[in-house]
Amino acid sequence: MTTAASQPGWIGRLFPALNEAPLRRYLSGQVASVLGSWTQNVTLNLLVYHLSGSAAILALLNFLLYGPQLVVAPVAGSRIRAENARSVTLCVLTTSLVLTGSLITLSALGVLNVPLILAHALAIGISSAIEVPARQVLLLTSLRDTSLTSNAVAMNTMVYNVGRMVGPTIAGFVYPTLGPRASFAIYALALCFMAVCVRSIRLSANVRAARPDSSLRDAVGYVMSDAFSARYLPILACIGLFAASYQTLVPLLADRAFHDAAHYTGVFFACAGAGSLSSAVLLSSALGPRASARFIAWAPWTAIVALLVLATTSAVGASMPAFYALGFSLTFAATSTNATIQRRCPEHVRGGLVGMYGMAYNGTMPFGYLLVGTVSEALGVRHTFAAMAVVLAVGIMSIVAWQRFKVQREGA
Repeated sequence: MTTAASQPGWIGRLFPALNEAPLRRYLSGQVASVLGSWTQNVTLNLLVYHLSGSAAILALLNFLLYGPQLVVAPVAGSRIRAENARSVTLCVLTTSLVLTGSLITLSALGVLNVPLILAHALAIGISSAIEVPARQVLLLTSLRDTSLTSNAVAMNTMVYNVGRMVGPTIAGFVYPTLGPRASFAIYALALCFMAVCVRSIRLSANVRAARPDSSLRDAVGYVMSDAFSARYLPILACIGLFAASYQTLVPLLADRAFHDAAHYTGVFFACAGAGSLSSAVLLSSALGPRASARFIAWAPWTAIVALLVLATTSAVGASMPAFYALGFSLTFAATSTNATIQRRCPEHVRGGLVGMYGMAYNGTMPFGYLLVGTVSEALGVRHTFAAMAVVLAVGIMSIVAWQRFKVQREGA
């Protein structure tokens, strides 16, 4: 019998996943970890640029930090199951703590140079690529009510977007005032707190043992046979390459079109971040599953329209809502795809699918950064936005047409 005292309050009704104590502990640790991670990564960017003054080395740093998602995440994810997600996450947190401790030590000794930073960036990138599928599986392992899968995944995305907005701000304040070691120390403390939260999570009684022979091949086979995954993972890869890479162009647009790089870069990123956060809040609420099912097909096209607006307008009043719409649609497409796949997939392929999701979206973005940066040098910033919109539209239409052709051929 449910008593009035045990009934959830308005927050619990709006965000039903928060009614579960293990998930609240996980998300508390995730908030600290994501904030610390963004603080450290932005500090590494500032430090490398300060030491080298080279945009090319800066691009290489970010490629090393995020590029391993393309290869490492799906391979590692295929080996992660509900039974070992907690131990894998703790191992990765320990590795990250060692790497951060090394950065603190080398900085204190005054020997931290660009080659050493790049070496650490590669190790951090590989570690993060293993951690992403492990944390996703652990997130769902902490759930007692599996019907809350979509809400939990969306809340995890909301936490990530809050970190993406606040972490760089912390780094921008701490680095020039307290130095890079303070930023690294913040991340070290965040890792320790996350480790405490992870250790408090116990395996849900609803989790069944995964098949011992699960592999990446099982995950690939599932994607090929599942109509939703076969459509939206390739679409997500196109979005990662040709839409999420818009971030490379923001400083160029602010400088060349509006002649105030410092002011408008912050404004445009804030608009995109607000859109991402709004989307994550919507999807993590009780309305999320219904909104996801109804509007996921439209999210990529909203991004295309936003890119076209940025390609054609010279007004700040039009650019700001376009960046908001772009941030909203990208987060909506990525989170809805991730939540739907995880809600529907068999347990034994979950880790591999999370890895493939990371490969499709996060893994393609570093290549998108390089591609968009190169194209913008040849075409200019506005023409590059237009080219991104056109190529993304062609990619989406090609994927949808190919899937329909396969269905018709199989039905013949």
